[in-house]
Amino acid sequence: MNHLIPLKKGCKIGLAASSSPFNRAKFDKAIKLLKDCGYKPVYTKTIFNKQGFLAGTPEERAKDLLHLINDDEIPAIFFVRGGYGSIQLLPFIDKKDLGKKLENKIFMGYSDTTALYCYLYSKYNIPLFYGPNIISRYFNPKILEQLSKPRDLRIKVNILRRVGKVLQTKEPITAPIFGGCLSLLSGLVGTPYLKSLKGHILFLEDTGEAPYKLDRLLTQLLMSGVTKGIKAIAVGSMEKCDTPPYTWKDAVLRIAEEMNVPVISNIRAGHGGFDYPLPIGVKAKIDFASRELLIYSPFKHKKQ
Repeated sequence: MNHLIPLKKGCKIGLAASSSPFNRAKFDKAIKLLKDCGYKPVYTKTIFNKQGFLAGTPEERAKDLLHLINDDEIPAIFFVRGGYGSIQLLPFIDKKDLGKKLENKIFMGYSDTTALYCYLYSKYNIPLFYGPNIISRYFNPKILEQLSKPRDLRIKVNILRRVGKVLQTKEPITAPIFGGCLSLLSGLVGTPYLKSLKGHILFLEDTGEAPYKLDRLLTQLLMSGVTKGIKAIAVGSMEKCDTPPYTWKDAVLRIAEEMNVPVISNIRAGHGGFDYPLPIGVKAKIDFASRELLIYSPFKHKKQ
């Protein structure tokens, strides 16, 4: 796994619009925030292109993203907005071998960016940050600060389900953590851009999906074999996913029982809000005794 270099004041941050068009006023506000925090935002004019519900053609968006990836003077790429469309870029960026160019490159985005993340992790096994897009109301100086410090992330979690040996001994689970927006993960089933997550802790979040729809998405992942052999399910912010008397927990716990895996929640990352940019594609540990999820920092630690 690549080890990232923390953001430094004065560095360039590339901005990519890989999905839907965005509000210009919110974009300008994010640009000011980045500059006020000491960073240099970089983007092309085509970032403002519109084609219906998309921020330009797939070719234009892919070209912009590849330009940022190939620029060695840009150590980080932040995504502007989610919505829809990043899946369209995958056949275009897959034509290039990006291995060397992705080394030490920081990525941050969420929601629709999940499609890109699945591709980047499946092919290149790189760490990524599931964090707010720049026009999100959750994008703030605190998020940027956490990308500049090489610290492990410790999250107090709720234990929704224990199983087998875990129940009896409270033995920790150590495994890579990966995932994202559930509807995007499910949408990649059957494509070459989502690899098996066997041996992983599966991170999930979503918005506006009723419990029965969540069950359908989870069932599709299960039946496809993508989630066969996962170690646990870690649930992030499930925004507007309850339709009383049922909640998102009903869907997740039903699938977890079928898979016989434990479930943890209270991870503040996703459509319902961000307390931190969540590292994915990295090693993590669930400690059931202390009710803690430890995610090891993808950053290089300075030698003492």
